[in-house]
Amino acid sequence: MSDGSPTAHASPASGVTFDPSRFRVFRFVASDVDEATCSVVLRYALDDEVRFTETVRFADVSWPQDEPRLEVLRRLARLLHLLAGVSYFKTAAPAEIAFGPGVAGLDGADAPSPRLRALLRDVYTLGLGEFAYTNDVDVRERGALPAASGVAASAPVALPATGRTLVPIGGGKDSVVALEVVLRSGREALPFSVGRAAPIERCVAVSGLPHAVATRALSPNIGGLNASGALNGHVPVTAVVSTIALMTAVLHGADAVAMANERSASEGNLVWNGLAVNHQWSKGAAFESALRELVETEVATGLDYRSVLRPASELAIARAFAGLPRYHAEFTSCNTVFRLDPERRNANWCGDCPKCRFVFLALSPSLDPDALTAIFGADLLADEAQYDGFADLAGLREHKPFECVGEEAESLLAMRLIAEGIGADGRPGRDAWVDHPVVARLRDEHLTGLPPLPPDVRESAPPFVLDAAALEQLPADLRRAVTEVLGAA
Repeated sequence: MSDGSPTAHASPASGVTFDPSRFRVFRFVASDVDEATCSVVLRYALDDEVRFTETVRFADVSWPQDEPRLEVLRRLARLLHLLAGVSYFKTAAPAEIAFGPGVAGLDGADAPSPRLRALLRDVYTLGLGEFAYTNDVDVRERGALPAASGVAASAPVALPATGRTLVPIGGGKDSVVALEVVLRSGREALPFSVGRAAPIERCVAVSGLPHAVATRALSPNIGGLNASGALNGHVPVTAVVSTIALMTAVLHGADAVAMANERSASEGNLVWNGLAVNHQWSKGAAFESALRELVETEVATGLDYRSVLRPASELAIARAFAGLPRYHAEFTSCNTVFRLDPERRNANWCGDCPKCRFVFLALSPSLDPDALTAIFGADLLADEAQYDGFADLAGLREHKPFECVGEEAESLLAMRLIAEGIGADGRPGRDAWVDHPVVARLRDEHLTGLPPLPPDVRESAPPFVLDAAALEQLPADLRRAVTEVLGAA
């Protein structure tokens, strides 16, 4: 996609190698709101040589004209500019970051507030932990930010309560359960997505609710740069999606965004050179809390951002999803379905990646082999070639895969439940999986000899126990709904 900005010439000529070490400064140039097209144009540069332009568009909505919402959208557009820049900073990961006039503060200041600067520092280091590890680039030594502003940021804008909650839908089980929680709370729920991937469209169609959509067009030269030598790797995309969701909420008259990020997202994969590496960092509790506090203090009061699944384990979410059979044929969590390249994109579960294996494992204490085979097109626990991949989920061979999968401990627990014949109700006597080849080998090589599970796992095991502290942080209506949907049956 092109918006007419001078980006095409910035791509290296055919056969020219992109050398990341040549660049010294990553620059935030400008963010422009186009009210007529309901879009935001984000501009960046490496030194003065390579320019990037990203466009985010909001579908089927008109830009508001009342000043409070206009100002909130301006501030969120500036925040989006700062967070989305991580996709372009990583191409060279240069030593410094610089801000153009009026783009560093959410109120249009030339320098970020201390709170905003701290969040950016985390996004461009902890959020790039996996990128740093895979590229052997210590991001803590890159992207030095200018000093924070010595002037207090403008006060947040007051927005009225509306009773409508935006629920980002990713096409997987977690967002479906989050939607169920919001509906159970009595709030008006509005499903939202960035893009229209088929599993997302199918899940929204099952819900019967309206669908708010935004589209994100990356800078058209990014693919060429990646192919010619730019640094590449995982970025904290949930930080970007969350900000787009907040803008969409304001545009559609919602006063809250209910994310579907569970407890396990806060668990890292490994520590590399003293840097915590977490594939799901921007889904974790620390980022959620920092973004919510920034929105409350520098963007808007009356605009809430939080995950409604934070008190729950992945296994509790899977147990709840197992009780929503109308979605079983429609959802897909496999990331191959969401690839940007259509030639590499799958139509459904690939059946041979960490995400497929984890979702299969998480659902296995609740669903029998026939039901899961109908969903995935294969019985993954009957395929001994999948053994190593399942073992990795529990950290039995290598570190937890760089994917959105659950904690190693809960993967191990799921293995024990199905290997020992314990059902989703926490009671023994369920032998549906005990003789499957992968399950039998896991039991023989890793599970035998472990301390016995408690007599009633419902009293202490995470599939059945919600985190009390995280539960207490939710508003009362959501706290009640979470307990009803995800608590022990």
